[in-house]
Amino acid sequence: MNKAKFSRTGYLVFAFLAGILLALVWPAWNSARGAPPGKSLLAPSGTGFTYQGRLVDNGSPANGSYDIQFLLFDSEAAGAQIGPIVTHNDVAINQGFFSVELDFGTGAFGGGGRWLQIAVRPGSSTGAYTLLSPRQKLSPAPSALSLPNVYTDEGVNFVGIGRNFRVSGNEVFGIRYTGSANQYGGMYVETSDAGGWPFYGYATNGSFRAWTYYNGTNGEWSLYNAGIRLKVPSTGGLRIGPSLNYSLVISNTTGSDGIRILDTGDDAIQIGSNPDIPNYGVYIPSPGVSTYGLWSNTSNVDGEWALYTVDNIQAGNVLANAYSLVVRVTGVDSLSPGDLAAVSGVTEPIPGSSVPMPLVRLADATTYSGVIGVVKSRMVWEAGPGKEAEGEMSMHSADGPAQPGEYVSLIVFGIAQVKVDPTMQISPGERLTASNLAGMARPLMKQDVNGMLVVEGAPVIGIALSAPVADQDSIPVFVTLR
Repeated sequence: MNKAKFSRTGYLVFAFLAGILLALVWPAWNSARGAPPGKSLLAPSGTGFTYQGRLVDNGSPANGSYDIQFLLFDSEAAGAQIGPIVTHNDVAINQGFFSVELDFGTGAFGGGGRWLQIAVRPGSSTGAYTLLSPRQKLSPAPSALSLPNVYTDEGVNFVGIGRNFRVSGNEVFGIRYTGSANQYGGMYVETSDAGGWPFYGYATNGSFRAWTYYNGTNGEWSLYNAGIRLKVPSTGGLRIGPSLNYSLVISNTTGSDGIRILDTGDDAIQIGSNPDIPNYGVYIPSPGVSTYGLWSNTSNVDGEWALYTVDNIQAGNVLANAYSLVVRVTGVDSLSPGDLAAVSGVTEPIPGSSVPMPLVRLADATTYSGVIGVVKSRMVWEAGPGKEAEGEMSMHSADGPAQPGEYVSLIVFGIAQVKVDPTMQISPGERLTASNLAGMARPLMKQDVNGMLVVEGAPVIGIALSAPVADQDSIPVFVTLR
């Protein structure tokens, strides 16, 4: 064969693995369970394609058998060879026309242009091949043009869009978006109807197991796993579905906080509702710490209640600087912080409680000497801050004196500022009782009787921690009733 020429009149059929049809052909689900049953099996398309051409030998259409070699390159000249050399021996050619099957393996196409380099020799020859020039540019079929940047590698069961490699060894389908920082890149699953339920599902061994879906009617996003386990309403927030044991488990072995709640418009955490009466609002069995099981604090350590409840608090041990009791004022006088209060009766419990409430008034040394504590502050029973619309009531402090019928917080044990009788000398360590000046304290009277010190047996409010200071009407006292 002196001058072999090759003319290409055929076509290239190039098919990608169309199995990316997220149409796992699951019909619309039942609205209650959303079960997407059924499956569809598609045969792989393979990586081979048919190539048809026309060979001219010495100016005439070739006839007979020829050996033909095909090499695939990524450039019209030079460049890199892609895949193996494909050789067809004894190809029957009639009037120049022939047809062969070419397969350059997985991943040969999809990464730019491709050129086919062809060499021929007579079928009866064992000599060298004649290289045909130029290389033939391969053009994709129109159907292949509809899938730009799609790569298939059936050898490892992988399909990629925008990339021709796996991120991990178990990946069978991947998408890569080429963009800049702070740009979205991904994929949408769409239903043609605005009220549809687009979903992304999970299945094993041909059976559906779980899925996430968006409800186009009410705008909720849900995760289904044998029931709705997680729901994000369109109004915001997060709802966790029913569970046999724990609705939420947080295991943090490398970080710091298990849960961190920053600024909120209302409650940081609200547990339960009126119809629900569980055993425990918050249960801390063993937090795994040796210091604090629960540490609550206000924005100001002199603030209101770090922990507020109308019920009793039970603890194995309690450490505090003072204990207080909410009581109600009676009589004709108002009560102010630092006043000694004496009991004068009992009244109905505070709303929401079942414990009777003491009635108190200003203490004095004669008529009302039954001292039970020192006034810390005036208290009011009203809707909690931010809870006006809900009608949630709370007891909290307020400025000013407490009038008869109002409430006060009474320190019954611990350190308190106590008003003292300005006409009396008081030394640190002296025990104090109610003076003739209503609401004020004085030291117990002492008298030497035949060399023996006799102390009066009046009710004791506590022990003075310091002597009075000029221009101040109160001193710190360790309140301990006796």
